[in-house]
Amino acid sequence: MKKIPEPGFGLMRLPMPGEQILMREQIDIEQTKAMVDKFLAGDFTCFDAACGYNNGKSEEAAGIALADRYPRKKFQLATKLSAWAGAKKRR
Repeated sequence: MKKIPEPGFGLMRLPMPGEQILMREQIDIEQTKAMVDKFLAGDFTCFDAACGYNNGKSEEAAGIALADRYPRKKFQLATKLSAWAGAKKRR
């Protein structure tokens, strides 16, 4: 079993341009890229995303800022799906 290094970069609360902060519609990709670059430069490799973060934009941002720019062997990416996702009724 591969040991996951600490700390991890959580992609839940990513930077957003001014008025978009309250609407949770747009992630500042350029700033996110800079953050990802700095994290990887510090020899950290573990990123965490989920489909529910930022109304689904977290995984898109991970694709643009991380997966499209770095070889897959350079990082680890964890993502999750809530157990209730897709259910007709949430308890």
